[in-house]
Amino acid sequence: MPKRDESHMASVRKQILDAARVVFERKGVADASMAEISTQAGLSIGTIYVHFRAKEDVLLQLIEAADVNASPFEQCTSAGELLGLVESLLKAQERPDASNQTARTALEVAAITRRNPEVQAVVTRNFKSLRRALLEAVVRIGQASGHADDSETLAIGESMLALLVAAQAQMLIGVPTNAEAKLKAARLLIKLLHGAPVRVTVSYTHLRAHETKANL
Repeated sequence: MPKRDESHMASVRKQILDAARVVFERKGVADASMAEISTQAGLSIGTIYVHFRAKEDVLLQLIEAADVNASPFEQCTSAGELLGLVESLLKAQERPDASNQTARTALEVAAITRRNPEVQAVVTRNFKSLRRALLEAVVRIGQASGHADDSETLAIGESMLALLVAAQAQMLIGVPTNAEAKLKAARLLIKLLHGAPVRVTVSYTHLRAHETKANL
């Protein structure tokens, strides 16, 4: 049997995952089929099954790859950057896709997470990664601002995380996110961390609501 080219196999897997993401966001996980994923990918159904045993395996791979939120927090070096990132994430929850299919798909993923230990493990890992990155950013910025009380600094970080989680949960269940109130709370928290009013120094307008759902 000829040896498979690993780079080609990886490329095909990415092609399948990109197609699955489109199909899941368009139809939801429950209504999507492997046949639709193969059509979207432009590959035969047999090729899909060479790489993935079932639709749930495709979903698991997508969730494993969806750790996009830690990096921006890891790169924050000032209170203005942190405020810009938190504001962008909060505002992103106000603009889901027009059909709300992204939110419905995220709710399906949440339901699958509760009954699938593999998915639960990946989602938990991603959430812990996000929490670690946010808290480390808060501690780093607090220390640079002369904020000496570590317990208070960590409480500020946990409060910001709670704002982000609450905003996403409200978006997913279809109730108003009260973004303005959360934005005001975020600004107060960062003002407390920095010791003075803070202005946004970096805008993260490219962030979208669906980029947070696998982590929060």
